[in-house]
Formats: sequence, structure tokens, C-alpha cells
Amino acid sequence: MNENLFLNLVKDRIVFFDGAMGTMLLEAGLPAGGVPEMWNLEKPDVIMGIYQQYFNAGADVVHTNTFGGSALKLGIKGHADQMEAVNLAAVQLAGRVCPENAFVAGDIGPTGKMFKPMGDATFEMLEEAFFHQASALIKGGADIISIETMFSLDEATAALKGAKRAGNIPVIAGITYNKTPNGFFTMMGETIEQCAATLAENGADAVASNCTLGSSDIIELTRELRKATTRPILIQPNAGKPIPKDDITIYEQTPSEFADDIKRVIDEGADMVGGCCGTNAAFVTEMVKTVGK
Repeated sequence: MNENLFLNLVKDRIVFFDGAMGTMLLEAGLPAGGVPEMWNLEKPDVIMGIYQQYFNAGADVVHTNTFGGSALKLGIKGHADQMEAVNLAAVQLAGRVCPENAFVAGDIGPTGKMFKPMGDATFEMLEEAFFHQASALIKGGADIISIETMFSLDEATAALKGAKRAGNIPVIAGITYNKTPNGFFTMMGETIEQCAATLAENGADAVASNCTLGSSDIIELTRELRKATTRPILIQPNAGKPIPKDDITIYEQTPSEFADDIKRVIDEGADMVGGCCGTNAAFVTEMVKTVGK
């Protein structure tokens, strides 16, 4: 699909993204410790069904099941050689159920690697891994690249540079922040202002924040991010605060409560909205109904 169609839609109205992929996969039976991306090859009907649920719920954009789809991340469980295959399959499955006026976002998440001296990663290593993943997503037919849940500005920048090298499609660069008494910071201590400026300088077509924060906390973050950038903003909060229970994490916010908070997120300047951990198709349905297209 023409890249300008997506960017023009963002200028025209609020754009709705999907909810969590991991939450839906766990509900579908993904075992603890399983590799979600391998289901693109092993259980394609399940993955396609999740995409279909989100499109049916009213999502304009659905993320591919490739959050951990870099060779570095897949390599942790011995699947690095499947990198291109799982990314291609993910996009192609989404494309089979994507409505005419909707979009497929090739999803890129963190590698799990730490930069030197805390780990063995280098900027060049990560950029190259992200370049190859983004190339596979674009080859498969992704309309957008969406970089999500980055805990450090350096890794987000490496992903952005890699994605920009891979092809000429819009790239959304997203970072997750922690709320502290002194404001919002990445795990590495970077501010919203630092992140927004650096991502814009490196060509992000939009900036984003997702995960870690529930929808009520992310309202304030949206206000700060809007002050820090003129780029379009995507916000995807969790379904409230995570609650440990019987060795699993649960989220107790209802779709209606989530949708009400999303309205406030939009009031604070978000151009695109969706859900992260704990959300599912019911949350997207309620969000679209409450906000309206």
C-alpha cells in the first residue's frame, strides 16, 4: 500500500491500532517459555485468526507477530536461522485478512541484548540485526514498521536506523518509560525530551510509547510527549497495572475503563491509539466505539 495513505490517514483522524499479541497467544495456548514467532510457521491459522479478530474489532492497523523476530532474539532459543521465514510468514498471514483500507505494521521489539560494558552488544550489531528483520518484513509486504517497547534510546535508535536503511516505508519508533517522582524516564535514565528529539533527528515518521504503564498513568506521559515533539504520536498502554497472581500476571482494568482513559490520552495529543499487555479484541472494540472514527 502507498506509504502516504497511512500518513495521510494520521493527519485526517485518530488511527486505531490493535491490542496485545502476547495476551491473545497465551489465551490460545502458547506455553510458558514458548517462542511466539514460531507459531507463524507452526500454527498459521491461530495467528491469522488473531489478526482477523483485531481487524473485526475496528483496528486500522494490526501488528505482526514478530515482536521477538530479530535473529538475535530468536537465537536465544535456537531459531536464528528461521528469522526471514517467520517474519515473511507473519506479514503474509496478516495481509490475507487485512481489509482494503487497513494496514499491516511489521513489529520490531528489543533483542534482549545489553550494550557494552553491561553486555556484549554493540550499536552496529543491533542495527544490522534490525536491518535484516525490517528487510524481511518489508519483503513480506508490511505497510509500516513499528518499533515497540524499547527500554533504551540507543537500541531504539539502532532499530530506527536499521529500518530506515531497509526500505522507504513509514517507521514508528516507540519507547517504554517508567514513572518516577521526578518524571518519566527509560530504564537507562533517558528523558522523554531526549528520546523524542533523537528519534526525530534520525528520521522517525512518528514516535510512540507503550507497555509498562497503565492507561491512567500514560495520560500524563502523553501530555509530556506532545510537548516534546511535533511528530505524530502513538500511545498503547497496558490494561491497568500488572498484578502478580498464582505465578502469572493479570490485568484487572475493564475495556470500558480503558476506553475512557484512551479518550483522555487523545485529549492530551495522541494521534494514534491502541493497547498493550492485558488488552485483547474486546478492548479495541470498546475503544473504537467510545472514541468513534
